[in-house]
Amino acid sequence: MGSEDMIEKENGIKTYEKETPVVLTEPNPFWKQNAEKLVGESISSMEDSAKQFIAITGLLQGIYFHAITFSDVREGPAYSVLIYVAPLLLWLLSLIFAMLVLFRKKYGININSSRDSKENFEKIAAGKYRLIRISGVFLILSFVALIIAVLYYLGVVTYQTFEALWAIF
Repeated sequence: MGSEDMIEKENGIKTYEKETPVVLTEPNPFWKQNAEKLVGESISSMEDSAKQFIAITGLLQGIYFHAITFSDVREGPAYSVLIYVAPLLLWLLSLIFAMLVLFRKKYGININSSRDSKENFEKIAAGKYRLIRISGVFLILSFVALIIAVLYYLGVVTYQTFEALWAIF
């Protein structure tokens, strides 16, 4: 009777009960290929992002460094040097963390173990993702520092503004 089984109840009456059919859903081939592509390219896309961060920070550091070396920054008060150097320091930190994404490590892996391969892949991806995010945070902070330096240079923000903000916090 196929998916029906005969069950004898306590009173001796035999009845038929239908089994619930188990339907195995076939994965959509498009989404399966998409998932395989995402996993396969995740590390290389993080490394590509790191290369872009390196190019951006290198370019910004070069332009900004030349801009402040030909300005009258040295003639100002000592605290102004810190204001002008802050973007450079933050770009340097962003550059360092982006470079760490590209460094290779030696991982011991059992080629016959898919679990070991998965664990190593997840460890590598998580480490690179953490480093690229830190690099991105420093890059964003550098733009904030750059805006502050430009506003300070234009006279919109003064030392008294910094003192008042410091007193609030």
